[in-house]
Amino acid sequence: MRPDSHGNDQESRNSGLLNESGTIPEVRGGGFVADARHRILSVQGAFESITGYTAAEAIGKNPAFLKSSHQNVAFYQQMWATIRRDGYWEGEIHNRRENGEIYLQWMQISATRNRDGGVGHYVVHFSDISDDKKQKEDLQYLALYDHLTGLPNRRLLESRINLAMANAQRHNKLFAVCLIDLDNFKPINDTYGHDAGDEVLVALGKRLPESLRKTDVAARLGGDEFVLVIEDLDAAEDLAGLFPKLEATINAPVNLSNGTAVQVSASMGVCIYPFGQDATSEQLLRHADQALYASKAHKADRKTPWAFLGGQQVLRTPVQRLLDERCLEVWYQPILEHRSGKIVGVEALARLRAGDGRIIYPAEFLPEITGADNADLSRMVLTQALQDLARLDALGWSLWVSFNVAPESICGDCVTCLQGIIEASGFDPARITLEILESGDFLECNSALSILHDIKALGIRLALDDVGSAYASLLRLKELPIDEIKLDQGFVRTLEQRPQDLHFVRTIQDLAAELQLDLVVEGVETTDILDAMLTIKVPYLQGYGISCPLPLAQLQQFLSGHAPDTAPRPASLFGLYASQMAAHAAMKRILLTNPLVLDRSALADDRQCRGHGRLSRLGHGDESVLVDLHCAYHHALGAIFSAHNIHDAAAWQAMETAQAALSQAILDASLAEKETAAQTPLAPSNV
Repeated sequence: MRPDSHGNDQESRNSGLLNESGTIPEVRGGGFVADARHRILSVQGAFESITGYTAAEAIGKNPAFLKSSHQNVAFYQQMWATIRRDGYWEGEIHNRRENGEIYLQWMQISATRNRDGGVGHYVVHFSDISDDKKQKEDLQYLALYDHLTGLPNRRLLESRINLAMANAQRHNKLFAVCLIDLDNFKPINDTYGHDAGDEVLVALGKRLPESLRKTDVAARLGGDEFVLVIEDLDAAEDLAGLFPKLEATINAPVNLSNGTAVQVSASMGVCIYPFGQDATSEQLLRHADQALYASKAHKADRKTPWAFLGGQQVLRTPVQRLLDERCLEVWYQPILEHRSGKIVGVEALARLRAGDGRIIYPAEFLPEITGADNADLSRMVLTQALQDLARLDALGWSLWVSFNVAPESICGDCVTCLQGIIEASGFDPARITLEILESGDFLECNSALSILHDIKALGIRLALDDVGSAYASLLRLKELPIDEIKLDQGFVRTLEQRPQDLHFVRTIQDLAAELQLDLVVEGVETTDILDAMLTIKVPYLQGYGISCPLPLAQLQQFLSGHAPDTAPRPASLFGLYASQMAAHAAMKRILLTNPLVLDRSALADDRQCRGHGRLSRLGHGDESVLVDLHCAYHHALGAIFSAHNIHDAAAWQAMETAQAALSQAILDASLAEKETAAQTPLAPSNV
């Protein structure tokens, strides 16, 4: 604080800040007197208790040592301009106590004059108003915000609706008032207690604003009712992309503090402004409530959880309209069995055909559809697939079919629906596999087991899809009534770039075998990856290296031309790499658990290993570096037996080093072979 103002001595005395003796009168707070050069001459009242500084520490100093730096230079310039003009200033200011704490003061500064008209002293009085300010802010917060969720309450909501109406009129826009009521909230309170119910409300209070734009409002009316105010709409159709996301947000499981995961759903009534003349916030809320009542009344047969006032148009995105118009096509991706080399099954995959003939793939249309649409989609896919497989049966191809179901679509109604489809088709349910995404939180709900067992009771097989993309289901894998696991294609399709991921493939392969589950590996995109998977005997394979998804007519052509591949394995260097990796892992297990079953002389002789013949078959004879490294590897294996201790660390390290050198050389040779093939021009045809 660097005052240099001019004022009036009489005005200072009239202000009550300075008594006849030149000191500050006894009032609540503290203060000090500073001379014209800004040095503190004395402190008064509660100065020490408020600031934390003693009189001895303050006297002689410039008051600037009390500053907090919360105010900028412009603030002080304006403050002292007022003092120079009026001789007086008062207002709120943040200062810092001796312990570093920032606090809020109400400060009054008065400049006194001497007989020459210059500044004689500055008299300062201040009081700590931090608690008063916080109490006032707390009271204001409680008056405007819900104490549980922190969302605006009804009072603030009505103010925001009034503001939205003004903005809509000014900018010629629409806005929506959406009243949300949780459908199955009461059972949570009844089962787990009201504290658990509060946790659900708090979770939704955090999620709903995150689903909206910053200009929109989420509020809580009370109980399990929420209101959304969605502004700046050109047309009601602008809501089509938002509502499915809101539904997913509300339906997402809530993890309670007791370790239980619960789910709620919702009904929503929507009123679009302007719906009539002279609307008020109260009228908009009442009309949204009427639409909500209509939504809840038709809960059993509604397609979406939201309804519009007075039967206003139901918002359907272009994708949803394609579903309504049955523009669905089911394509099939063949699944190859390793043992027989035959196509034994297909995965049914949804495609939508737009009016212009363009095919819309799931990555594009799935984010736009709701939970109800997901259930309809799965039902239509299965119904069509069973009809198509019946046609294939008549042609002599008896295949099983798998199809995907969104976790949020799996419920008691799902079981009834599946039963009806199967009975109507006459199809053997044992040839149907229902795939559930591993990443779905549904698997973490206690209710999941009961539903899955009910589905199993229909005779349907269950598969866990995209294994490896999450972790929760692996913890409960032994509890889930599944028959099959499908390895996430992210571990397979990039194997040629990340060959070390073969370790993960083999780990899942061993896990499936131990649990007596079928294993389907997806993402088999190239012939080399296919060769590697066949070489290590993965039971079932799926991917573009076998076939891309096909419409029914093309699937028939593919099946007609497909014959089991009887070529010896491995048929490529990459397949040889996979074979060597698998053989090495098996050899280590035997050495550690039952080495006596091994013949040391045969183990040390690389020519007695099938790998030697495979190298020769793939064009790498006795002069090849690969043959030399293969020989060195077997010598290292024999050396382990020569050691006095089968667990000799040096011998094991030498074996691992030899294996790593051989594996890397095989990969390098595979890469060089591909580069050469890419640079070799095709031979001219004899046409």
